[in-house]
Amino acid sequence: MTESEENGYDVLVIGRYFCDLVFTQLPEFPRLGHEVYSREFHLVPGGVFTPAVTLTRLGLRAAWPCEFGSDPFSQYVNNEALKAGVDNAFFSQSDQPSLRITVAFSFGEERAFLSYTDPLPEIPYVEIIRQTRPTWVYLTHLMTGEAQEKITIAAHEMGALVYMDCQAHHTMISDLDTSAALGRVDVFSPNRAEALALTGEENIEIALDKLCALTEIVIIKDGGNGCLCRYPGGVIRSPAMEVEVVDTTGAGDNFNCGFIYGQIKGYSLKESLRIGNICGGLSAEVVGGGNDHINPQEINQRLGNYQAN
Repeated sequence: MTESEENGYDVLVIGRYFCDLVFTQLPEFPRLGHEVYSREFHLVPGGVFTPAVTLTRLGLRAAWPCEFGSDPFSQYVNNEALKAGVDNAFFSQSDQPSLRITVAFSFGEERAFLSYTDPLPEIPYVEIIRQTRPTWVYLTHLMTGEAQEKITIAAHEMGALVYMDCQAHHTMISDLDTSAALGRVDVFSPNRAEALALTGEENIEIALDKLCALTEIVIIKDGGNGCLCRYPGGVIRSPAMEVEVVDTTGAGDNFNCGFIYGQIKGYSLKESLRIGNICGGLSAEVVGGGNDHINPQEINQRLGNYQAN
């Protein structure tokens, strides 16, 4: 029995699958009444498939509770997850369609999305937390309300830390549910646009200060600028890894996975931020964010070069 099997899972990932239809190399952004042809098209698994695979490739034991339906998109993502070696202990199958589809228009460092999702069944996350005993619970989007409160309480009762991404543009920290949700997690990591929208600020440093009044550690992902982190001991600015950007879809997810990996493996906060930037950078080199170069050997090599520079 391995150490992770004795102690439970390394990470419990909370979020659903999506199937991404990615259009790249477009001459212009689509507009009403006008047809645009992309020069490339890719069908790739998306949503929480990306962090589930990345965590697995990093050698972590990751639990991903997810329902798949009878539709071809569900089955495609399910099969790709199994081929990638993702733990399927908490997969469930429905005899009804369970569509979660995103159309992505990718312009290198910028992209737009159009999504559709069928009604989502409830998943007993609290019970799964107690069963898996994870070191980290990773909320892949900004969760609020009673469901998030129950998850975070259960996680902390089991000794787990809670990392929450954002992926929300329609709320602010002045909303009591949102501010309460941020106060319940250990690490919150929006991107620059989300941090500014949440706080109503135009300056990233001021936004960081406001968010840190709610969450002890805040990491703002800032694309080609790397990331900016405030923690009780101060502020860390970690530069991005230089890469040739193909598609930034999934880069934030991979950053999160790299950071969590670093923390689980005993790296310092500064080193974990660098590992996050490495994983996010490698992700941006391919369409869909599923770069199989994201693995411990590549991380070690890149981290050595990163530190040397």
